[in-house]
Amino acid sequence: MELSQKDEEYIISLLKQRKKLNAVEFVKEKAGVSLLEAKQYIDKKINNEYYEKNVSISKEDEEYISSLIKENKKLEAVAFLHKEREMNLEEAKNYVDREEFKVKISTKKISHKKTYIFNEKLNIFVPDLGRQRKITKIILNILLILVPFSLIQLYFLDRTSLVKMRIFGFSIVWIPVLLILYFGLILNIHFVEKKIKEIENLELLNEFEIKSYGKNIELFFNVILFIILFFGIYVFLKMTFQKPTYKNIFCIIFLIGLIIFNCYVFLETLKNRKYSLNINGKTVKILYNNNEINSIKIDNINFVKFYAKKFKSGRTANVPTMQIFNKEKNIFVEMSIKTVDYHLLKMYFTKYKVLVDDTYNFLPLTF
Repeated sequence: MELSQKDEEYIISLLKQRKKLNAVEFVKEKAGVSLLEAKQYIDKKINNEYYEKNVSISKEDEEYISSLIKENKKLEAVAFLHKEREMNLEEAKNYVDREEFKVKISTKKISHKKTYIFNEKLNIFVPDLGRQRKITKIILNILLILVPFSLIQLYFLDRTSLVKMRIFGFSIVWIPVLLILYFGLILNIHFVEKKIKEIENLELLNEFEIKSYGKNIELFFNVILFIILFFGIYVFLKMTFQKPTYKNIFCIIFLIGLIIFNCYVFLETLKNRKYSLNINGKTVKILYNNNEINSIKIDNINFVKFYAKKFKSGRTANVPTMQIFNKEKNIFVEMSIKTVDYHLLKMYFTKYKVLVDDTYNFLPLTF
């Protein structure tokens, strides 16, 4: 489609005045194209950086629309955009839906333990390393007192004195415990600092891959559990052959049920580990076993959600889970990911101005 410089300037002037329909009509007549082609051309104009800076909804309009949404006047907000800002009904509704979602996100209360502080550079909560360093100093000072005290006790130890023996035993027991805590905290501080540096140095490439999170240790424990359950069945079968009882038969049936359940969990874990995302430019592809099964364009993403799964016990998982919702607000993909990949994806969606609902936003404690 070829348009002169003057035509381009006139189109931009129409868009500045929020006269999108007029711009579409002008392109249709001037270039002799179909209505659909003219609309697609204008949409591209709307999505470029120039338009974002000059034709976006004003702050006053955003505040007014937000106030209407907070008062549950969604229809009035749509009508305002349609009549006053010359948006078509679909565009106005989509815009209000997104603003409504933003309002919901902004009113959510995100709480974190006292062991976390907010890192403004990364825009997340990170472990309070200053507090951990203070604790290591306290433990080290206690050890510096406790070790010489124990050595002195050993030198003057009177085995006939029950009180002295108890004090000496108490000192000896606490030394290895404090040593483990001390070196554990030192290692934790080291790994957290390393992870923070890794996140700070992340670079967003045009194409990258995100693999579903999975711990090898989980598979290892599943295999160990299989061995224990099969051994249990073997023992109860042997007992049943020697002396059949309802109790033994019930235990065998119960163990078989556990094996079936564990087999299901094991297969699901293996299956989930085969999922991955391939991101290339504005296209997000779901891969299973490195084969593409679905894809979505960035423009068709309604919003993205990051959260930490909660177990029945009330404990929160340290692993972030991501959900991508399409325009129909259906889940396009849901998968658990590594912490580093979570930050990489946040950078990616922020770059393309996708709405992100993030209730995870913290760096888990390593120790």
